[in-house]
Amino acid sequence: MPARRDREGRWRYRKTVKLPDGGRIRISGSPTLNTKQAAEVAEREHIIRVLSPSPAGQTKKEVPTFQKFVDEVWWSTYPSSVGNRPSTVEEKEIHLRLHLKPTLGRLTLDKIRGEVVGKLVARLRDESKLKPKTLKNILGTLRWILASAVEWEYLAALPVLPRMKVPQPEWDFLTPEEAQKVLQAAGTRSEETEVSILFALHTGARAGEQLALQWGDVDFFSRLVVFRRSSTRGVVGPTKSGRERRVPLSASLEAALKRIRHLRSKLVFCNENGSALKIDQLHERLWGACRRAGIREIRWHDLRHYAESPVMPSCRLSHAGIARISGSLTCATRHNQRLCRKARSLSSGRKRAGRAVVAAVLASARSLSWRLAEK
Repeated sequence: MPARRDREGRWRYRKTVKLPDGGRIRISGSPTLNTKQAAEVAEREHIIRVLSPSPAGQTKKEVPTFQKFVDEVWWSTYPSSVGNRPSTVEEKEIHLRLHLKPTLGRLTLDKIRGEVVGKLVARLRDESKLKPKTLKNILGTLRWILASAVEWEYLAALPVLPRMKVPQPEWDFLTPEEAQKVLQAAGTRSEETEVSILFALHTGARAGEQLALQWGDVDFFSRLVVFRRSSTRGVVGPTKSGRERRVPLSASLEAALKRIRHLRSKLVFCNENGSALKIDQLHERLWGACRRAGIREIRWHDLRHYAESPVMPSCRLSHAGIARISGSLTCATRHNQRLCRKARSLSSGRKRAGRAVVAAVLASARSLSWRLAEK
């Protein structure tokens, strides 16, 4: 069977190899680099290892225990070599310290099989009451470790691990009427509070990107804002996708930013003394405005699900940056633009607002495709 993608989007290979003695053996695995070419290379190397056993007299390489491999080999190499963000490194460290090392630490790598991992998942689900998404992330960390062991020839093949089914998460969003009420309530506290929420609504910025935004990233002449960096727990690094993206400023947002221009700091949104805001302060601003407006409390990230037609079509987001309205939107990528194609599962009270947003997106998408065609 040629290299193929599994349900999680990982490239895998699987093949039955005929041995010189006439026997057959099935090999399978996935490469560390998630590409078709890397999977094909890993498959060829695996076949060579099977058909070319170690010469007589050569001692077989000792398979280390899981904890020894992680502590002495993997942890000092993998996270820094692939450029993981600080939050990702911290998440993997928690997975290892709390869940993987205590259970699998004494086992050699070749003893970690589907049955052993299945028992680990069952225990974490029943005793620790972990959610399916957390369990899936833990399995993802384990998979990367074992894939690295295969690539670095500490392990012959990647074992087949159990798959986790994660239910579709619930999405919340503000209707245009609710957004206006929240903005009015935020304005009663301070103009900067109102502008910070307006900025999230009109640009679809992630909280970390907004916390790290500098005045040099706002181009009033071209009416663009460029997201170049993101702040995670006070550590400033690249954006989640690792790429810059440019988002046009709506007229109302441009005027609002000009009104709050200051010299306290190079950061657009900061404290009175010029220090950087924290994510908790953004949530406190939003939740306070929601309470004063008589609207349910939502997460700051949920503001990304709201979009206004003048800015939404040109947002270059690394994942679906166009509002998902009480269900799901099927998005397609063309010219690095994720444009909404259809909306479904709309609640009866929000159907009219949802259709208006989708219609505005499609109209702007057609206009964008014409401009690209002219270029």
